[in-house]
Amino acid sequence: ARRVPQSPPPGEPALGDSFLIVTEGEVTEKMYFESVRAALQLNPVTVRVVHPKCTDAEGLVRSAMAMYERDKYGNRLAREAIGNRDVKAFDHVWVLFDTDVPDRQGQLGPALELARNEEIHVGHSTPSAEVWLLLHFRDRPGPLLNSNAAEHAVGDAWGQHYDKIAETFSMLWTALRPNIPAAVMRGAQVREYHKQAATQFPANPSTKLDLLVRALDASVQPQMRIIS
Repeated sequence: ARRVPQSPPPGEPALGDSFLIVTEGEVTEKMYFESVRAALQLNPVTVRVVHPKCTDAEGLVRSAMAMYERDKYGNRLAREAIGNRDVKAFDHVWVLFDTDVPDRQGQLGPALELARNEEIHVGHSTPSAEVWLLLHFRDRPGPLLNSNAAEHAVGDAWGQHYDKIAETFSMLWTALRPNIPAAVMRGAQVREYHKQAATQFPANPSTKLDLLVRALDASVQPQMRIIS
């Protein structure tokens, strides 16, 4: 497949940078990035993955904002930092959500604007995060009518029943892990295709979760990275 030129990951992470990742999904996104964190041997204190009680797009952004406060230099100080083992500040803040529901309900634009104003990176997926999982198996994932169609496509590509429960993801991860570099390349290729085609936003299918994977990968020593 044709490789897409890669620009630096959002925020241009440096070695040892800290991340706050707020996920819409209680299982899929949360367990995926916890698994990536473990694969990169990143400290759970340095890379915090959180699933808040709310699930609406703007509420997720506000949940992330509630977890830090700005100092006079603009640094995002962690509100819950207590002891020496807690990260004192977040260098990068990401919020992950699907676009299918907020787009239909007119909530997508306000959520993206709030995140942009707060310099929060948004890892959105259309129609759902399952597009990102599907890219671990296929070059061309869609188009996909809705999140249910995306879930069925993951199961077909994996060759096993797929659902959003922890036990299923634990089995799925063994198939996803070796294909992360290919999925990252494919994610960029899909965005480039939609860019050239001038596809209306949000482009179906598409995802930005590959950018977060690249950012985490860039925060560790080269010999520990999982993307070649």
